[in-house]
Amino acid sequence: MPNTSQHRIACPFCGQLQDVELWDVLDMDEEPGLRTQLLSGRINRVDCPGCGKGFRVDKPVVYRHRSEDILIHCDPVTGSRTLADVEAGFSAGVAELERLLPPDVEPPDVHLVIDWSELVERIFLLEEGLDARLIEHVKYMMYQQNPDRLPADRKILRFNAQDSTDEQLCFVVQDAGTRKLEAVLHFARADYEALVNVFDSGEQLALLEEQFPGPYLNGRLRFLQDQAEG
Repeated sequence: MPNTSQHRIACPFCGQLQDVELWDVLDMDEEPGLRTQLLSGRINRVDCPGCGKGFRVDKPVVYRHRSEDILIHCDPVTGSRTLADVEAGFSAGVAELERLLPPDVEPPDVHLVIDWSELVERIFLLEEGLDARLIEHVKYMMYQQNPDRLPADRKILRFNAQDSTDEQLCFVVQDAGTRKLEAVLHFARADYEALVNVFDSGEQLALLEEQFPGPYLNGRLRFLQDQAEG
């Protein structure tokens, strides 16, 4: 199947209609150069011939890297769709995939993200061999332990693989409104490994899965939900 498809879109600035070819699947094994385009924000970016302004089209995209055992579905929450709609559609798609697979074939571990920043973050996280659910649990704890410095309603935590070391996992603080990067926080890798051991048992793992029950994992969102319920 082709990895791109044609779409008729309207420029969000001037309204001019145009037909563009957009990526549906980013296959790193077939086209490794797509990684650079993704990291530089050039995937599904359009320059309007009418007003000359550039913009990105937010649409579902699958990131696939078989050799790294990475499969991520990015499905932006746009228009009237809610996160619940996205999760329901994703779960139905995964269930259908598992139904079509032969009984002796292990279904792939498909990750769900809802924006481009999360897609890039998840790629780096999985390439580092980290557990996505556990990293979101770490973010939850960081919000919990730093309420004044890290108000969850205004600040977003992003895992930063490039500045992480053997001793420290690095997280950057991003303002939710301006999207500006403001600070850097660290979490000891030894403490992360200790959490890996803690949640290795069935009972403790069940608690982690109870904290993040759905396919979409987000420590900040979970913390805000718990605050609202509390």
